[in-house]
Amino acid sequence: MIDRRSFPHYCWLLLAPLLFWQSVQAEQVDNLYEAESAVVGQGTEARAKGIKNAFAQVLVKVSGDRSLLSNPEIDGLLRKASSYVQQYRYRMLDDKSAEPDADQPDRILWARFDERAVNRLLRQSGVPVWGTTRPSVLIWLGEESGTRRSLVSLERQPQLKRMVKHAANDRGLPVLLPLMDMEDRAALPVSDLWGGFETDIRRASTRYLPDVILVGRLRGHGGKDWQGEWTLYLPDRVNRWQTRANSKYGLLNEGLQQAADALALRFAPQQVSEGSTTLRIRIHGLSQLSNYVLVKDYLQSLAMIEQLDLLAADPDNVSFLAKVQGSREVLERGIQLGAVLEPVLAQEPTVTEDNTVPVELEGESLNYRLR
Repeated sequence: MIDRRSFPHYCWLLLAPLLFWQSVQAEQVDNLYEAESAVVGQGTEARAKGIKNAFAQVLVKVSGDRSLLSNPEIDGLLRKASSYVQQYRYRMLDDKSAEPDADQPDRILWARFDERAVNRLLRQSGVPVWGTTRPSVLIWLGEESGTRRSLVSLERQPQLKRMVKHAANDRGLPVLLPLMDMEDRAALPVSDLWGGFETDIRRASTRYLPDVILVGRLRGHGGKDWQGEWTLYLPDRVNRWQTRANSKYGLLNEGLQQAADALALRFAPQQVSEGSTTLRIRIHGLSQLSNYVLVKDYLQSLAMIEQLDLLAADPDNVSFLAKVQGSREVLERGIQLGAVLEPVLAQEPTVTEDNTVPVELEGESLNYRLR
């Protein structure tokens, strides 16, 4: 067995030409630590207020918890917002009114905050940190108007599309929108969407390779009375809920917000107060350095893994020791998101040439292989 201290160097020497691969996994969100806020002018008071508002948005995106801001203790964190800013800049509002108003915002302040400092601040406050690896969400929408039901094409409703993108950005969710071309309409008739036929909906969605699927059925009852029925198809379960609003925009926004709540509850670490768990992760079938690097980078991208160390390696298997924020189940759900690893049954210990069985590494073990 290759000594774990020399394994990376050994592989680099032998397999350096194999370092090119295409990674297929849940989406990497790159704007979690930045946000915008409408402000009036560029004065000190306006800037401080804008940075505070932007910081509040970042805390919600990073934690996945929109109820966070109702916690009285968070107000103290918001007052420190300026100390976490790395960059900020302004741009003028495109749709400002023709007649200037001293009380109306006339520009947008954009701010980026220090990722490590924000994560440390949240963890010290007992707030989970939902990392940059997040599930991609494919959104199918149907609308009922009177006796007519139809599939909604957001490409034909640009304002609605902008609202969806804005809401998803506010929660740090990567969204996919169906093309609604002939292939989509043939794969998912209105009747199948409205009937909630799970098999057909999942089959029609495979074209886009989403991690989860959100289906919304929107009903307008005239004027300001809208009702929505929502279904979130997770890899191993289905969530359902209803919403009401006084507009289609409000209805769609609340549906997306509740979907983000459900995904954060499912995939974001939730057990900060319970400390960390140490687990062994054994990956089978890694015969190339490119595979080793892919797996290592993928595991390190998961927010619940605080530390990852190489334990042992042989020509086909690699074992890591992972310090996990939360429980084994938290890690399993995080790994489940990406299309990188799949679980396998534990294999029997290998007998060495001198007819002895290697000493098993301590700690609970998870076994995976590359898909």
